[in-house]
This record gives sequence, structure tokens and C-alpha cells, in this order.
Amino acid sequence: MKSFKKFISEGSTEAAKEMEFVLVHAAGGEQISKYSNLKKYSVANGFEDPLDLGRKIINDIGLKGKGGKMAATGVITKKKWSDGTPQWLGSNKTPKTDIILGGKKVSLKKGSSQLMSGGPSESLSTFRTAMENTKNFNLEGIAKEVEDGIKNLLPSTVGEFMGGVDLQKQGGTVFQDTRRRKGKIGDVAAGTFDKDKVLKAADLHNLKLKKQFTQLFDKNIEFKKNFVYEAMTGAVKFDSGDASADTFLVVDFDGTSEMHEVKSSSDRYVSEILAKVNPDVKFKTSAVKKKIDGKNTKTGHYRFWSTVGLGYNAAVKNLKNSYDDYEKGILLKEGFFDRVKSIFQRFVQFLTKLFNAVRKFITKSANNMMEFLHLKPVINFKNDIEW
Repeated sequence: MKSFKKFISEGSTEAAKEMEFVLVHAAGGEQISKYSNLKKYSVANGFEDPLDLGRKIINDIGLKGKGGKMAATGVITKKKWSDGTPQWLGSNKTPKTDIILGGKKVSLKKGSSQLMSGGPSESLSTFRTAMENTKNFNLEGIAKEVEDGIKNLLPSTVGEFMGGVDLQKQGGTVFQDTRRRKGKIGDVAAGTFDKDKVLKAADLHNLKLKKQFTQLFDKNIEFKKNFVYEAMTGAVKFDSGDASADTFLVVDFDGTSEMHEVKSSSDRYVSEILAKVNPDVKFKTSAVKKKIDGKNTKTGHYRFWSTVGLGYNAAVKNLKNSYDDYEKGILLKEGFFDRVKSIFQRFVQFLTKLFNAVRKFITKSANNMMEFLHLKPVINFKNDIEW
């Protein structure tokens, strides 16, 4: 039962990555992984193996036998805006598409997901794309502040002091008493960000730009839609090529799945996730290494640079959507009862899989049975010693 609790509460980045491979395989593509990380999650949810899980999802979304393959590196557009400036300044060729299933360019999402995370060039290009596609966009006030803020993001910089973000921010001493300073017992003294003036200024800039981004998104919903659309699809960046996503497949280890086509900023799924998408501006880091005795060895210092990110929780269940509809009084909304029926069917499937998993566990051994029932053997023995 400890294992069951762990499976429910924890996710696995490695297993989520293997979900891409198993879906390609299940759709009729090549097997390119043994799915060793995904196996424990699929079995815990009542599937025979990861491929059984993959087939369930592929069948549900109607792509059985349609073929699949992994996405290739993207080709960045060479087009220019009407003023002659390049449409894309960044050089990151990582595709927005994860896998191609039956000709659909699929971005696979599970749980907390990232739509983008880019430095100044990538972020500025996304900003310009959203601006160009927003009617009557006025590049002044908070919009101009956001544009300037992106331009002034921290480029790749080696920190003056050792440690990454967490260590530098919390790098002081934990106080055991309050005699030497004002504060509470257990407070942590300021970290080395207070000493490293470059990183401290960049950290404050990140926080300010994050707040400004939120204000701009709140002020201009059309701009936010266009920004989110480009961030999630790469339509302009990859000139609608194979690296640009047009389908979003939200899955979970229990076999549930939701597929959404996204071909314009006005599509339903963009509006559906808009309230869940939050901008973030933060540091990314990498350890600085140098050759010591012929080996790359960490020096303890880190390289910092700032990025603009968009994240959202993709794993929103139909049950949550239906509950929201109920709260808003939209009980007779088209498709509402079909959704409720689907929820009930999935709930039955979940209980069936859980029961089968529990049955396999408790019938495997007497010890498993006792653990499941929280039984402890009562042992009595005579403690008299005879000589």
C-alpha cells in the first residue's frame, strides 16, 4: 500500500518522457525504448505493461494504426515583418511538437507543464509576434516597460560566489536566538545575493518584470491569447512546419486522455487554459566546470541567465470542468451530460483497475495480505528459564 500511495502522489519526468515513445509505438511506429521508468506506473494503474497503457490512449483518441514518429529538430523561419526586421531572433531549434501521430503534430502534456522558457531573443520574438497579431496594440505604458524589461534580462553570467539560486538566496546562518538581531528564532540571514550586486539587481529585475507581464496580460486579453498561442505552438517561429504543434494531448498514467486541436489563437483550448497560464521570470543555471587532471570537475560556481517562462497545469480532469459548470449554473450546457457520463465511466474503470491491482498485491503472499489489512501478529511465549 505504501507503493500505491507513492504512485498516486508522485510523478516521474523520466516516465513522462517515455510516454512519448510508448504512444509512437502504440500508434504503429517504431519501438525506441524499453519503458523501464514507465513500467511501474502503468502496472500500478492496472495495465499489463506500458504498451498496454499506450494502446488504451491511442484507441481512445482514435489514432490506432495511424502511425507515429518522434519530432525532428525545427527549422526557424527566415521571414521578416513589414518593417524589414526578422520575425524570429532566437536560435533555439527545439520543436514545440513532441511526437507526430497519424499526421497530427502533437505536444504531449502531463501535470504541470511548460509552454515556453526563453531568454531575451526568444522572449522578445514571442512578444513581437503577439503584438503584430493583436489589433490596435499600443506599444506604450506597461507594454513598453515589458518590452524593455525583456531586452534587459540578465545574459549568461558567472556568479561571484559559490552555489546555485537556492544556496545563494538562503546562504546565510540560521539564527538560534534573537539577541544579536531583530527577528524570530530560526530565521535565515540574507544569502550571497545581497553580496553579489549583479545577481541581486537581476533578481529584482526578474521579480519586477514578472509583475509587469501579469499586468499586461490582465490589461489586454487578446495580446495574452496571441502570446500564449505562439508560445505553445511555435506557429510563426517554425513557419507552421513539422516542429510547430497543432494538437495538444493531455494524458495521465491511469490512461485518461484529452486531445485538443489548436490552429489559431481563437481556438477553444487556448481560451480554456488562458486563466491557468501564468508568466514567470527567473534564473536558469548551469554548473561551471574546468579540467582538473584531465577530468571536467565542478568548481562550485554557477552560470546564471534570466528567462521568461509560461507554465500551466495541463492535468485538469473533466470532473473539475463539470464541477465548475455546476458552480456557474451551466447545467444544461451542450455536452454537459455526455461529460458526466464519461466521468462516471472513467471512475468505474479506475475502480476496476485499482481493485485488480490490490487483488494482485494481496494474493501474492501472506505478508502482503497482512500489510494490506494492517495486521500485526501477536506472539506470546513463556519466558521461564530452566537450568
